[in-house]
Amino acid sequence: MKVRFFYHSIPLLALILLSNCSGYHFNTNNNPLIGYDIKTISVPMFINRSVLPQLAAPMTREIILALNDYSGLKVVSGDNENADAVLIGILESKDHYNEVVTTTQSLFTEKEIATSIGSRSPFYYPIQTTYNFSLRVILIRRPSASELALLTSDLGAMVKVHPKIVLEDSIDLSGNFARVASPTSATSSMSGEVNFVKNKGIFDKSLQDTCYQAAQTFKQVVLNAF
Repeated sequence: MKVRFFYHSIPLLALILLSNCSGYHFNTNNNPLIGYDIKTISVPMFINRSVLPQLAAPMTREIILALNDYSGLKVVSGDNENADAVLIGILESKDHYNEVVTTTQSLFTEKEIATSIGSRSPFYYPIQTTYNFSLRVILIRRPSASELALLTSDLGAMVKVHPKIVLEDSIDLSGNFARVASPTSATSSMSGEVNFVKNKGIFDKSLQDTCYQAAQTFKQVVLNAF
């Protein structure tokens, strides 16, 4: 069937729409997957193949929360054979920690820190750290156990075309955080230390924020794809 466009009708139609729909906004919160007859999604815990530990849980949680924003789409955490589709998430990074988490800014020991290190020679210490990883997402309709096993294996990245795959994408992610350094409460004439305080908590909070941003990016990927 051929589709004909009547261009001379467009200006009049545009005027009618603009006059009758002033202030109208498109609703982007409706289920964008309804065209694929997907009304329920199962989201198992994401697989963490990155060098950053404890990343899977917050990323899975944020993606589920993002999907819950769509009306008409039911999201089920964990495995559910009755779901219309399964969302697979795989977190990946380079193999070595110092390639993933890098120092981007340092300071030289001075003032309070200088007095804290005792007889040690002055040195640079990190105050700004950047990290990078990626999230690969695969949305597949009613996969079998063998299909899930393949897609979540090391060979899964090679599967680019599959009749059941609705969406496959990789999202590059990065974040940074500022380190906090403080002098020690006591020093000796032989040596001294510089304490990094609360840095694990700061790093964890930064990862949480990055997971949230990843979920918002994922929503845009879904909207652009469908």
